[in-house]
Amino acid sequence: MRLLFVVVLLSSLAWASPGLPCSEQPYTLETPEGLAGGGNLEFDGDVAIFTDGACLETKGLRLQAPSLRYDQAEGLLTAQQIEVETPRYRFWAEESLIKNQVLQAHGIRVTTCRCGDDLRMLSQSLRFDTKSGEVILEDSRLEAYRLGLARFDALRLDVNQPLDKNLGLLSTEAGTVVFPLRLDFDQGLNLGLSEFPLSNSNTFSGRFSTRITLLGLRLGSPDPVLRLGFSGQEESRRARLELDLKSSGPASRGEVVDGPAFFTHDSEKGRFAFGLKQSFALDGFTLIPYAWLAQDWRDGTPATQEQGLAAGAELRYRFELQEGPFRFRLEPFGVLGFYNQPQQYLAYGGQVEGHYQADFSVRLGYAWAIESTPGRFWLERREPTQKLSGSLQYQQIQLQTEHDFLKNQTQASLRIGYAQSYGEVWAQLNSCWNCVGKTLSNGRDDWERRELVVGFTPVPLTCTYDLNLSPLLGYDFLRQGVSRWGLELRYADCCLIWRLGYQEVRIAQDPSEVPNGKLVFGLEIR
Repeated sequence: MRLLFVVVLLSSLAWASPGLPCSEQPYTLETPEGLAGGGNLEFDGDVAIFTDGACLETKGLRLQAPSLRYDQAEGLLTAQQIEVETPRYRFWAEESLIKNQVLQAHGIRVTTCRCGDDLRMLSQSLRFDTKSGEVILEDSRLEAYRLGLARFDALRLDVNQPLDKNLGLLSTEAGTVVFPLRLDFDQGLNLGLSEFPLSNSNTFSGRFSTRITLLGLRLGSPDPVLRLGFSGQEESRRARLELDLKSSGPASRGEVVDGPAFFTHDSEKGRFAFGLKQSFALDGFTLIPYAWLAQDWRDGTPATQEQGLAAGAELRYRFELQEGPFRFRLEPFGVLGFYNQPQQYLAYGGQVEGHYQADFSVRLGYAWAIESTPGRFWLERREPTQKLSGSLQYQQIQLQTEHDFLKNQTQASLRIGYAQSYGEVWAQLNSCWNCVGKTLSNGRDDWERRELVVGFTPVPLTCTYDLNLSPLLGYDFLRQGVSRWGLELRYADCCLIWRLGYQEVRIAQDPSEVPNGKLVFGLEIR
């Protein structure tokens, strides 16, 4: 008999357990598709038939079925009523075949839930490239608690990525999940859909390219807002529009980008621009020519309105050097612009940064920007800057500091943590010297800030039907009072992590903060 695999008969004849790894089954076969195994092995000519805990293991994947057939002449694996497990997903299929490291199946159910399938994808057919981890679901729909949320002609998933990222729900710079249903209380009730994704059945991708926003903001306050929004993206094209309806009058903002051409506006800031902008890179140099027709309110009021044409270019050079734990980066730039009036714009500056990372981490950087004349529009304007910043991190100690030479202002924060198996207890001291911008209750400027915040961050929830609490408390040494406090409850079920928290700012520490309470509700996909 011609066999393309090696049959390994283990000495133990114990009955196989369905949960037993394939490598520990009584009978195992090395096939081009992976390691097959089972508690019983029979041959029908060139076909090997596994039963009693039949399984297949390959990199990042485990398949189980009542029976598994391997045709060594055709190099084909077939099975029915299969269950496939990856580190993040579970798949079920009525029938399947594997050939050339590609799994094809029909009658599909997919879930990320640890138990049950209250959040799932249903699909007519599936194509799973076991080598790359890419899955394509044909004619599929997304359901939550049996409620249909979206339909797809073709949906592409990466089994090495979480479902929220495959569906395009990761949208913040920090990488946190922005759940499209918003429910919180901050200066009034905020309720509705924020960037709610809509499927596009004509695209061969799992990422949502179209989103809508329908929000009621500050409901119950003297200044409620109804926000309507739309955004869409397709390759190099994107569009976004938001309209706010409020008692003081409507306001809108948005942008449309098609390659180098763009249009952007913000009615509250008196800004709009229509123009062209394109980047050209060569080695470490980047040249960005631009031209636009624009309007801007320099200080936010119509009295300082500027309108006209602008054209010019920005040139940047990026130099990086790394030697062992040391890294150095230098990035100077220059902007030269012309207007439709006897005025030119010249700005230059750059960034320089040194970084050492080994048992501890040290970073030191300097950023500067100089304008020869004030720019007319916000698009080409480079605000004057002279800042020296640095950071130090050693185990659970983090120090960050920054000095602004133009404002003669210094800010610093020191964070100390104590990590245990159940979580981290931490304390952070935030300080600012010569920080003008906030006003005390007696009308004087607040020149200094001192705030100590202590809190506890539990380890991420991994068990089902588990919960944890994250408290924090802040104290202002200058005013000698509690500056903020908060508490967040997190509960994990089979499919989701539910978040409910309350935060209250009692003494604002930043000009953007408003003393008030905020109730937050959120969901995360496990």
